[in-house]
Amino acid sequence: MTSDPRIQAMVAYLEGQGCEAMLAVNNGQNLFLDPNVVFVFSGVRPIGEGAVLIERSGRTTLVVTPAWDAERVAAASRTELTLACDDLAQGIEEVLGKARVNGARVVTLGLETVFERTARAITNLLGGSRPAPQGFASRIARVRNAQEIAAGRKAAWIAERGYERMLEVARPGMREYELAAELYCHMKGLGAEDNFLLMSASQHNLAVCAAGHRRLDAGDIILSEITPCYQGQFVQICRTTVLGEPSPVLKEKYPVLQAAMKRGQAAAVPGTKVREVAEAINGVFRAAGYGKYCQPPYMRVRGHGLGITSDLPGDIAGDSEVVLEEGMVFVMHPNQYLPETGYLMCGEPVVITPRGAQSLSAREAELDFIPLEALAA
Repeated sequence: MTSDPRIQAMVAYLEGQGCEAMLAVNNGQNLFLDPNVVFVFSGVRPIGEGAVLIERSGRTTLVVTPAWDAERVAAASRTELTLACDDLAQGIEEVLGKARVNGARVVTLGLETVFERTARAITNLLGGSRPAPQGFASRIARVRNAQEIAAGRKAAWIAERGYERMLEVARPGMREYELAAELYCHMKGLGAEDNFLLMSASQHNLAVCAAGHRRLDAGDIILSEITPCYQGQFVQICRTTVLGEPSPVLKEKYPVLQAAMKRGQAAAVPGTKVREVAEAINGVFRAAGYGKYCQPPYMRVRGHGLGITSDLPGDIAGDSEVVLEEGMVFVMHPNQYLPETGYLMCGEPVVITPRGAQSLSAREAELDFIPLEALAA
């Protein structure tokens, strides 16, 4: 019997349902907000359509496309068997035959993510559709294991090095997209598998946006949402940087975000509901006189889950009844629009511990600035 707690949970589900196997399917997309069920059960980030067959005995088989990816997959997968092929449905048919699994007693997960023709072929192969409950894989993988947390720390290290690169190269006259490209390439060179990056600047930001053609100017407030992935673990840091000396009002107001972050981290202990964490963060803004801004369009949520393992605990929002558990990983970000300063960002990837939400970053967000005198020299 496997020692993997996720496979054990799957086996228990199959026994309870009287089913022979679960077929977890994914289209090969690795999105920073969504789980990838193939990765959850195999540890492999597929580059094409793929599936994992989990039998009630606990035996697991990974099927991926394309066929030329066989060597990488075999070396990386936690499954007992692997098969690389060019047609996912045909590969699944081969695996089912060798395992002597009755397709009519197979439950599916993620079938809606693959191409319609693939989904139709798999459904025909199984003699119908028997989907698992919505969010099943996210619940099984809601707690990160030690290896995943270590990979998250490395991803945070990469994000911080990317931000340091921004501090080195940002200067007036540079276009936003040029600055974003510098970060993207630098983090790729450090081992980032992927990166979701928002970066924009203004004298008074309304929100953070994708990098555009605007040229940076002295006095700009640069907003950075840096989200690299390492070994399947996305993390996110949120940073605010001034191009030049920060104004007195910025220096006065940014500590409100930092205080909200600290309050949220302290509140996020195992057993706490997500809405209580959001309320702790919002309470700091209310005390500072910004209660009416703790809602859209002035902010969205106080953090969110991170793929590709599990999207739980989901959005850190005032209506969430999700209960935090030790080992959950997500980004906490009390990003906020303030009328005196515009939108400001402050956020870290965190892991839930008995003492609260511990940051995976080595240096938590500060109001950083790039001295213009140094650039002129």
